Amino acid sequence: MSLKDQVVLVTGSSGGIGNAVVDALRAEGALVVGADRAPKEGQELAAFFPLDVTSEEQCAAVVRDTASKYGRVDALVHAAGVLGTTPGIMETTTEEFDSILRINASATFSMVRETAKSMLDTGTAGAIIILSSVAAKEARLNYLPYNASKLAVLHVMWSFAELLGPNGISVNAIAPGPVNTPMRAQFDKDSGPGAAASRAAREAQLPMRRFAEPEEVARAILFLADPGNRYITGVTLDVAGGAHLGMGT
Repeated sequence: MSLKDQVVLVTGSSGGIGNAVVDALRAEGALVVGADRAPKEGQELAAFFPLDVTSEEQCAAVVRDTASKYGRVDALVHAAGVLGTTPGIMETTTEEFDSILRINASATFSMVRETAKSMLDTGTAGAIIILSSVAAKEARLNYLPYNASKLAVLHVMWSFAELLGPNGISVNAIAPGPVNTPMRAQFDKDSGPGAAASRAAREAQLPMRRFAEPEEVARAILFLADPGNRYITGVTLDVAGGAHLGMGT
C-alpha cells in the first residue's frame, strides 16, 4: 500500500465500517479526516467535522474545509448511510422512502460531486469510494427504500467514473453483504423473536457461511483508495462472502 500521507476524508467515520476504515487508513500512514453526525469517543483523527449528509451546504463545507486545511483531498470514502426502520413494503410510507433515499442516495451524489469539484480544482488524480450493498442486486420483500437507495448509489458511481476518468480520478463502489455492525444489529432487532433463525438462514446462503467483519470491508476499501490502483474505475467490488456467485458485478 502507498497511502502514507494521503489526505483521506471518511464520512460516516463513527459507524461500524467507517470506524474500521479510519483505523485501517491510519495504520497505513494516511492523514484521516472524519465526518459524521457526532464524533466517536476515543477515535484518533487528524480532524473531525460534524456532518448532516442531507445538507448540501454541509457536504460542500466539509470538502472545502478539508481541502483548505490540507491543500487537497486525495481520497473520499463515503460510508455514511442508514438502514431505516420499516422493514415491510406495505408498511413503508412515502415519506420514509424519500428520507432513506435522501440520506443514502442524494447525499452520496452531493459528497461525490463536491469532492470531484475539489479534485478538479486542485488537479488531484484522486480516488472516490462509495458504499453500495449486495441488496441493490436482488428483489427483496423488506427494506425496500434501503435496497433502492443502494442501487441508485451504483448509478452515481458509474456516471462519475465516466466523467472523471479523463482526469485520472477513479470512482468505485464497495458492495458489502451482511456485516457485523450496529446496522446489522438493528436488522436483527427488527426481525424480532426470529432473529437468530433469520441470521442462521442468511449465513447458510453464503458460500463462506458467515458474515463479514468491518475490518474485512475496510481492507477492500484500502485497495481501491491506494494510488497504485487508480486505473481501476467504474467497478463494484462485492465483499459479501460469495453472495451472487455467477451473477457478476
